Amino acid sequence: MGILDRLFGGGGGASGGAGAVDTAMASLLELYDQPDVKSEGGLSITSRQANEVRTIGRNLHKVGGRPQMEAARDALRERLPWATKNLEAIWASLPEWKA
Repeated sequence: MGILDRLFGGGGGASGGAGAVDTAMASLLELYDQPDVKSEGGLSITSRQANEVRTIGRNLHKVGGRPQMEAARDALRERLPWATKNLEAIWASLPEWKA
């Protein structure tokens, strides 16, 4: 099952709250916890994967606003501290993050 399927698919996916952050974290870890991404210091902001990261941010915002996005960022910081700045750079283009 792909990342977007997990975010938008039926069944026991994210229904809000902590579940949304948990689902987002699983997706973000899948994207960031790759040897090539680690060696490059993150994802290119123009890549397909960056678009997935933006989609994750938009979905978090729909569920709980910027606080949900911040919770996911903070959870990512605990697991992969080096990826936080890259996540923020990707989300910087989102109006949901700027608000």
